[in-house]
Amino acid sequence: MNREEKWKVVYVASRQEKKVFERLQKQDIMCFLPLAKRLRQWSDRKKWVEFPLFSGYLFVKPSLFQRDKVLVDHGVVAFVKYNGGDAIVQDKEINTIKTIIESGYSLETINKPDDFEVGNQVMVNEGPLKGSIVDIIRRNSEEQFLVSFDTLGQSIKVELPYHVFKK
Repeated sequence: MNREEKWKVVYVASRQEKKVFERLQKQDIMCFLPLAKRLRQWSDRKKWVEFPLFSGYLFVKPSLFQRDKVLVDHGVVAFVKYNGGDAIVQDKEINTIKTIIESGYSLETINKPDDFEVGNQVMVNEGPLKGSIVDIIRRNSEEQFLVSFDTLGQSIKVELPYHVFKK
């Protein structure tokens, strides 16, 4: 393995994570799709189903020559960017995710934007408002919400990213 190869993250089309994973593996491109099992209820039965732990994302470790092959796959939208380049995920983070999955613990990701609705009351987990209970007033963008909280007899409105909330 070339020492220059790093774990990267690609956005994939909706509900295409498993298919893209299989196609890239067939091309000998190292990739990782963390899956979590969830019990799903249908009208006539219950069944354990595997879902991507990070919906819409796939980890890849392409060589320099394989990078373009990843982008050519019709299910891949783009590489996730950070500071003008491909976002890099450390090996220890990938290994931590693998260890947790292999442990058999029940897993689920938390704080997806769709988990929160206008009118919800949530607690802020990070930043200067940590510990505050706020009301979601509206969704300003894909990941930003306008919230309000009361202090000194006044209501203050603030835009916050969804990941700082706890239901």
